[in-house]
Amino acid sequence: MLKEVGASGQISLGKKYAGQLFDVIFCADGRVEMVPMKAVPLTVEDANSRPTPPGVQQDVMPYRVGDGWLTPERLARRKAAAERSPEETARLSVQWEEDNKEAIAAFNERARKVGSMGLRIHEWRKAKAEREQADLRGQPKPV
Repeated sequence: MLKEVGASGQISLGKKYAGQLFDVIFCADGRVEMVPMKAVPLTVEDANSRPTPPGVQQDVMPYRVGDGWLTPERLARRKAAAERSPEETARLSVQWEEDNKEAIAAFNERARKVGSMGLRIHEWRKAKAEREQADLRGQPKPV
């Protein structure tokens, strides 16, 4: 079967394969292989395990949309995060901040120099609207 990759980088296999998981293998020679598979979530239960907090989804099937980004591993990480105590969450947040101190400082310096992404998008949209208004009036475009 010959399939063409669309402009968005996606291919359609048909409804027959809807909801199925595939292991995508990118070969060195440029081939892409899609191997049908089944994923079995890893569950570890011990005497200290707590019940699942409300609102944490354990079943993968309701999330079978798009590219299937909610894998069993990601759901397990989400469940583990929901089970953390507020103290542990605060401690991990402080640790993450310490581990990424240099990157945070570099980002803040760049934001001071060139502005935040939100500000830059706002300015770009404002300039675009001015250019469009000038086009409608037949005036020279502002730079």
